[in-house]
Amino acid sequence: MKKLTYFMAVGLLALMLSFCASASMSQFAGKWTNVDPNTGGITTLDITVSGTSAQVHAWGKCHPSDCDWGSVNAYAFGPDVSSNLVNSAQALLAVFNAGHSQTTLVIQTAGNRLKVIALDRFTDNSGRTNYVSEYTFQKSQVGQLIPGTMIGPAVSAAMTRLPAPVQKSPASESVFSIYPRTTTLRWAPVNGAASYTVEVDCFHCCQSGAWCTDMGETWKVVPGIADTTYTFDFVGAQPGRWRVWAVDSSGNEGFKSGWWNFRYTR
Repeated sequence: MKKLTYFMAVGLLALMLSFCASASMSQFAGKWTNVDPNTGGITTLDITVSGTSAQVHAWGKCHPSDCDWGSVNAYAFGPDVSSNLVNSAQALLAVFNAGHSQTTLVIQTAGNRLKVIALDRFTDNSGRTNYVSEYTFQKSQVGQLIPGTMIGPAVSAAMTRLPAPVQKSPASESVFSIYPRTTTLRWAPVNGAASYTVEVDCFHCCQSGAWCTDMGETWKVVPGIADTTYTFDFVGAQPGRWRVWAVDSSGNEGFKSGWWNFRYTR
């Protein structure tokens, strides 16, 4: 199923690229807000670029405040196999895993805006239909409030935030049939990090059939971790997910990783 979703996304990407002009990687960089203030989907994108690499940080519509999807690495695509992506990238592909669903974003520039196709696939056997959404984003102006950042002069400082740690284990979608449910999370170190904060989320713990963070609640947040591992005992035979971010010596939080999912069966 994962391969099928990947090939569907690549097929859609190929179709879109056939009608698309080239752009430089730098044109994707910045903080972007949905032109529709009443959207029920993705509200904000924060894209950072370094050479041919990119990270996409996304927020989705939630109440009372937008849900932070975390940051994931994005793949850049050019017009042909010999393309110089720095100067001729045509699209970015980013995949967010939310435990019960997977959202694949195909991101393109359209003048001074971004056009985004979102492919949502449900992975929880709920019987819900997979669906496609299309969004348009405009670059946020200095002084405009963006989720997870400050306003005014602090926007420039936010651009130097530490990158999201690269998660290592347990691999996303891991299934465990052990008790006690002792779980060890591992990630790669981030240059400039003084400590790390781990957030663990739980499905059904705050409300049946929902993640705590989707309800605007927090299940477990552990700051001040000096190492690149964290061990805890999970609760219940049910799904969980985790993400991690670095904190610098001044206490500034870096970008959050995407959610990695796991599940206990006993």
